[in-house]
Amino acid sequence: MVVENYIEKVCSKEIDQIKEKTISDLIAYMHSCESSTIYITKNGEPVYVFTNTDIFEIFMHTNFELIILKYIEDNPKEIKYVLSHSNILDAYYYMRKYKFKHLPVVDENKKLIGEISFRLISSKLADIVIKDPLTGVYNQKYLDVLLEEYNEMEKPLGIIFIEILNLNIIESFYGIEVVNDIYKLFAMNLKQSLRDIDFVFRNKNIFKILTFNDLEVTDKIIKRLKSKLDNIEFNGNKISYKVAFSHVPELENNVLSAIDFCEKKLIEWN
Repeated sequence: MVVENYIEKVCSKEIDQIKEKTISDLIAYMHSCESSTIYITKNGEPVYVFTNTDIFEIFMHTNFELIILKYIEDNPKEIKYVLSHSNILDAYYYMRKYKFKHLPVVDENKKLIGEISFRLISSKLADIVIKDPLTGVYNQKYLDVLLEEYNEMEKPLGIIFIEILNLNIIESFYGIEVVNDIYKLFAMNLKQSLRDIDFVFRNKNIFKILTFNDLEVTDKIIKRLKSKLDNIEFNGNKISYKVAFSHVPELENNVLSAIDFCEKKLIEWN
């Protein structure tokens, strides 16, 4: 959950490019960019920002032929920014605390690469909190929440665990990026094999599935999943995995015992 995954494009001008430019030129450029902000940079680093609010104030009180650098000199600002590898939740709370609508994003060299908006982050906050950022499936925290809620439901529940094997070996030979690609591939195939009302979660190398169906339908889902996963290959080799499943109430009396059964079954096969 890093900032770079939520970056929006921005308009910017190097300070050397605007030495003779006027406020009128700035407004025209901002309009052509269709952006609510424009950043002034020095050697790529943001040193000033004009927002829609600034433009409105300028429109009301400023001579449009005023040189931009003169305006900046007369109206200094302290520019805050966030690093691209920062945690998105830290950025959210920082923006909320200081009431920033936008915040420039810089790389490790402090070069401007875009911005994040509070509105966008707020709209995606639910997904940020409950989803695995690598694969897009749900995370373990959300699974825990759903299992707590299930105690108040009276529905049949199929529980399926799928553990991907030999990832340590694959990583040692090919690197973590290949392992991440395998996670994404498994997640994609699982989602394609399930209905929108089923839930897929990832906790490290184990995918977990909740499906509100009777045992017979759960068995069919498992067969469908296996037919998909059996075809996943890397460098011509099949990716090994194992499956454990249980069901409430047809195999176990409650969710905790069903989860416990699946966990123990995977351990037995190690």
